[in-house]
Amino acid sequence: MQAFKNNLTSEEFWLRLVFMLLHLVLLEVAASVLVLLIVVQFLYRLFNESSHIAILKFSNSLGRFIHHSYRFLSYQTQSKPFPFNDWPEAEGMPHKEDHSQAPNE
Repeated sequence: MQAFKNNLTSEEFWLRLVFMLLHLVLLEVAASVLVLLIVVQFLYRLFNESSHIAILKFSNSLGRFIHHSYRFLSYQTQSKPFPFNDWPEAEGMPHKEDHSQAPNE
């Protein structure tokens, strides 16, 4: 019961709620942008043999932002995501495209 009383009067506790609500909104926007990037990348690949590198890099860093936001929202980290920290860099990008053909049936 003491923890409940402490949290009710804790400015830090309520400030985190504000940051969490902000990041819930940012996650909704980020998810919409990611869906748009998926569609654009699909259409680009429809007419080209390789992926658009700028879309690959941005969708990679956007995914890292989304992951960091979920970790913050679920209390796995106290580190606040962008815009309170730097935008995540793309990481673990494929070195070459997979152009393998589907097996013949």
